[in-house]
Amino acid sequence: MTIKNIIYFLIIILLGIQISNAQFLKYSTFYTSFSTNTSMIERQDFIAISKGYEETTQINPYDYNLTIGIRKIARFDYEQKLRTWYYGTEQSVGDNTTIGNNIGWEYLLNFSFIRNRGEVFNSQDFWLRYLGSSIVTKIQYKDNQRVNLKYTSADVRYRVNAGKLDFTFGICARTHPVYHINPIEDFWVNGESSFQELAEDFGYSTQFVQGRWHWFNNGELIATSNDEFFKHYFGSAVASYNERELDKLGMVSEVSLVFGTAYYKYSDNFWLHSWINVLPYHYGVNTYSHEYNNSPVDVDLGLITGWKLTKSLGIFVEGNYMRYWDKEVYEWTFGFNYLIF
Repeated sequence: MTIKNIIYFLIIILLGIQISNAQFLKYSTFYTSFSTNTSMIERQDFIAISKGYEETTQINPYDYNLTIGIRKIARFDYEQKLRTWYYGTEQSVGDNTTIGNNIGWEYLLNFSFIRNRGEVFNSQDFWLRYLGSSIVTKIQYKDNQRVNLKYTSADVRYRVNAGKLDFTFGICARTHPVYHINPIEDFWVNGESSFQELAEDFGYSTQFVQGRWHWFNNGELIATSNDEFFKHYFGSAVASYNERELDKLGMVSEVSLVFGTAYYKYSDNFWLHSWINVLPYHYGVNTYSHEYNNSPVDVDLGLITGWKLTKSLGIFVEGNYMRYWDKEVYEWTFGFNYLIF
């Protein structure tokens, strides 16, 4: 049984136990929303053809976002529910912290179907967390296809609370796709075959017609010269090859030590909420478990601070940063508000 299957099994057991308890669902919110809007108008593009030109500007269909979910997350003092309804697209930086604002169970199950500028993808974020006076546990499945980050994790830590400051340490098991291998670089030996032979290995075929190579994909003519094929289609062929080879490797797992600290202070005119989690040591369970190019330290951190300098002027900084398996994902917002009376 893989770590991923163990985590799914634990989720089912925990949910079964807790859902039987009405308190588990108390104060939770089930939500669904659908939004749509005009997609971005792309810059005009043209190609030259015999005795003229042809417009090839990409016309994007409308964008949409369909989101379904349920959440039970205690808001911090600096957070306010700005809208009457939950849309599921809200970005609350505080949701990423290890130490929540309430003892007990909290959870988020959020699934979004998205089309943006013609690209169709999903975004999934499911997590279940228990915060006790001396222990923190969290199980999470995240699939952010927008940035190609997918993983399942199970985190168990001992907690030491010192007033506004929290320290945690424990073990985190993670399962994810292979991220450190580029098949076209690692599996294809340069010089053993030409790019044309490589393209034919990808399933493309050629035919010499009137002094030029014509390229076909499943019998359909797609390019009437080598230049056209290698400029417009070869890159997609390499990308498809990489995806197929990585899929063959399947999922891999690591077990890591994790250390964290969190600080929270709030007043009406100033608040500071910060946290950092560091995973410095890893044990690879599989043959293709991640091999780090630089520092082997994975980290995620966040900062939320606001300061009302006067009755009119306030400044704020909010953001989070995560680096897992040499992949960086971050989002930061800062600015000021000035209220004119």
